[in-house]
Amino acid sequence: MKGATLGREGGFAGILAGLFFLVSVGLNTWASLDYLHQLGWEFVGGEQVPWPSSLARGPHGAQVATFVISGLLILIFALAVRDQLPQRRVSGFAVVLLALLGLALILAAFRVDVPMLSGGSPATWHGWLHVIAFLLIIATGVLAPLMLGLAVRGDPGWRPIAVVSVAASVLFVVFLFLPWGNATFLLAIITLFAWIASIAVRLARLRQSQQDQQAT
Repeated sequence: MKGATLGREGGFAGILAGLFFLVSVGLNTWASLDYLHQLGWEFVGGEQVPWPSSLARGPHGAQVATFVISGLLILIFALAVRDQLPQRRVSGFAVVLLALLGLALILAAFRVDVPMLSGGSPATWHGWLHVIAFLLIIATGVLAPLMLGLAVRGDPGWRPIAVVSVAASVLFVVFLFLPWGNATFLLAIITLFAWIASIAVRLARLRQSQQDQQAT
């Protein structure tokens, strides 16, 4: 019963993480447009302003909470996924990478340094920690889908996710390298959270299938 509860809550957390992050960032960006434009930020093009990290130093401090809550939701999701993946060594790597993604989002709550808002380098320990968190998000955004795709390959219950995972990793990299500024970075973020949501839906279906089998 406890495992089933964790599965339900974990699946819900996986879906909620992306929805919460994207809605929160969208509303905060809309409410902080004057501040962002003062920095030279534009959705397409503009200056190299770190976004959405820059929102943490804007007129509304909601971005700090957004990073923490989204990261915690992914950590909960990683715990739920752990018990449902095929028993392979690579499954453990996939779960660790997914948990690291959640941890990196939490660490990103340490605010970006003011000099970085205009293209400078970090000047404080928390500024460097934010940079490390960002790099960890990029690394896990590429590697976690690949590892999970390997973990579920050939498994009938997870087969669609293997293809989706590889596609998500490729698209994440492509969007990061496209030269359209924040627009393509947002697409990379959406791709990552959509991948997590697809796993959450599959997790819910596996749980339901297991319950139906136990009922019969």
